[in-house]
Amino acid sequence: MAMRKKANRSLILLAALFVIAACCLYVFPDQWWARMLLYTTEAGLVGALADLFAVTVLFRHPFGWKWIPHTAIIPRNRDKLIEGVANMVEQQLLSKDLLKEKVKQISLVEIGISWIDRRPNGMLAEQGWTLVAGLLAKLDIKGLSVILDEKARKSLGKISLSPYAGKALKWVMAKGNFQSWVSQIVEFAAARAAEEETKVVIRELLGKEKEKFVNQGSIFSKWLKKMAVEIAESTNALNLDDATNVLYDDLQLLINDLRNPEHELRVLLEEMVLQLADNLQHREDVSAAVDEWRDEVIEKISLLPSIEALLGNFRQLLISEPKLQLALPQKHSVNPSDIKELINQFIMSYWEWFKANEETKGWLEQYVQKFVQKMIETEHAIIGIIVRKTLDSFTEQKLVHFIESKVETDLQRIRLNGAYIGSALGAAFYILLYGVYEPILNLL
Repeated sequence: MAMRKKANRSLILLAALFVIAACCLYVFPDQWWARMLLYTTEAGLVGALADLFAVTVLFRHPFGWKWIPHTAIIPRNRDKLIEGVANMVEQQLLSKDLLKEKVKQISLVEIGISWIDRRPNGMLAEQGWTLVAGLLAKLDIKGLSVILDEKARKSLGKISLSPYAGKALKWVMAKGNFQSWVSQIVEFAAARAAEEETKVVIRELLGKEKEKFVNQGSIFSKWLKKMAVEIAESTNALNLDDATNVLYDDLQLLINDLRNPEHELRVLLEEMVLQLADNLQHREDVSAAVDEWRDEVIEKISLLPSIEALLGNFRQLLISEPKLQLALPQKHSVNPSDIKELINQFIMSYWEWFKANEETKGWLEQYVQKFVQKMIETEHAIIGIIVRKTLDSFTEQKLVHFIESKVETDLQRIRLNGAYIGSALGAAFYILLYGVYEPILNLL
């Protein structure tokens, strides 16, 4: 807009100077400077008007006069212009070879990682949770369960589970906190064992063992055992209530000792789990036993009811957020927030592992590069289609304004150059005619 004002001012200035020069020539007809001023301003005014006309007819009809030929060039050639711009963008500015070369020069995986890390804390986990909940809300549970059952049976029947189970168990032991999980189990057991119902259960078990002992063997043996038990009870040598209390107290002491992460049983359990993972991964006899067990399970047990129930309950839990009551006292429940936190922790743990694993990132980068290269090769024509549709949606006025706004400064500079160069040529022609050519003629 500033350059347009300068061009308009230069035109007005030349017009005013032209009038002044004509007046000066009328008043001073014999003065050379009056004729030179008229030559200069006349040539500059012609140049400015010619360039103004040339710039104007590119976009519209001058003064709205449509009868003037070769005006409104851009609106009249709208289709050719759109096609030319689309081809230029598709074939030159964003050609296949150029896009492929640019994609090879960047690391798409690192760009993705950087973009995700710039998001607010917890966004990745939140988006993962939202994705899981949204997918479950829209899924056909029965149809998906059938598909998953078929795929799971076929897949499990073809692979050896033992090495993968060993790797998975080692990964869980390395990435997780095994002793914290054991502590949670111990605390749960302590809460259950602290209830009075535990004593009742112990008393019932001891009573059943007593009856089992008395009722085994021949008739004489049963009679002899019964008499021995009655004598022991009458002399208080056998007191099930005292035995129950002793066992209950021992159980409490054991659980209290197990709260110590350094307890020998907990250390032994961790060592046994690690040994189990190693055996699963390396021992052929263990692998064969696992594969045999796998085949028996696949043949005898249908996964369909379990899959359908699991997906149904999980979806219901996520959508309606009820409390899934366990077959335990009501104070123990699984809430959506617990599941959400578990999923979020898993996602964030895996994300940190992925960022630190160069091998996995390299594999993914190769896959993404191949995918993007293939997309460029097969879908490159979309670029031209988008450009065409975008420009086709413009009205004539909007298209003219869009193009004019991009080159307005340069066009107004052309007008200024026309005025300056016209004026300079006018002055040069005057000097040539009256300073060189006329004196030569006079000498001849």
